[in-house]
Amino acid sequence: MWITIINLLLLGLLWGGVYLLMATGLNLIYGVMKVVNLAHGDMIIVGGLLAFTLFSAHGISPIIAFPLAAGLLFLVGVAVQYLILEHIPVKGSLGELRTLLATFGLSYVIANTSFLIWGSQFQSLPFLQGSFQIGRIALPQALVAASILAFCTALALHLWLTHTMVGKSVRATAQSGLGAACCSLNGRLIRIISFGVGAALAGAAGSLVITLIPFQTTGSGDLTIQAFTIIALGGLGNYMGALIAAELLGIAEVFTQYYLGSNSASAVIYIVFIGVLIFRPQGLFGKVGRV
Repeated sequence: MWITIINLLLLGLLWGGVYLLMATGLNLIYGVMKVVNLAHGDMIIVGGLLAFTLFSAHGISPIIAFPLAAGLLFLVGVAVQYLILEHIPVKGSLGELRTLLATFGLSYVIANTSFLIWGSQFQSLPFLQGSFQIGRIALPQALVAASILAFCTALALHLWLTHTMVGKSVRATAQSGLGAACCSLNGRLIRIISFGVGAALAGAAGSLVITLIPFQTTGSGDLTIQAFTIIALGGLGNYMGALIAAELLGIAEVFTQYYLGSNSASAVIYIVFIGVLIFRPQGLFGKVGRV
């Protein structure tokens, strides 16, 4: 029994690393601009299907497709922020509603474009289908590789935010847009870069997740909710909180799937999401605020 629990715990931690990368881009965008990107799941889907196309048509490994998907989605994110969101008034009580409607419409555009390119069928990417055996503990190779890449990417983002001038400017803008402007920081450029990086992280996550679960162009809603649940549970804009929340969600989902079945595991995300909204809307590590 203890071997089973340890095995499930390790699987949950590995899935938590993947979930962290799925949510990090959404967390960055919200932290800087207070925009909930409802097209986040669609960007993850595009990243995954791009990796699928590169693998099936050209035999390119998902590890190589990982930075390619991130680069393409970075350009998409930059274009979205520059051409759309920068022209939407965000001041006043309707500011957040306008950005929600804009990203909601963007979600439909990306989903329908993806449908025209890849169709509606499920696509999967067979990669590292064996398992690492450590005594009686078995860990899927694809999950281990995806989790390691996800953690390394999250660490690289942390180092970028804390040890580079651009990253520090992003953090300053997230803390106080007015204060950053008073220090002569280019808020518009920082927002464009932030949205681009957030979209790049979504594309990178997609190129990893498609090696673990099949993707469908109409399945982005669940991914968006999953990512938003993680950042809401950890506290919106709180990166350490998102890490802990991702691990907790990964462990909860793995244990639920093992003991109650896959359908119950899918429901865990929505139960956690509703519970956070009811009992602790500021998240586990967020601060109570007032508009």
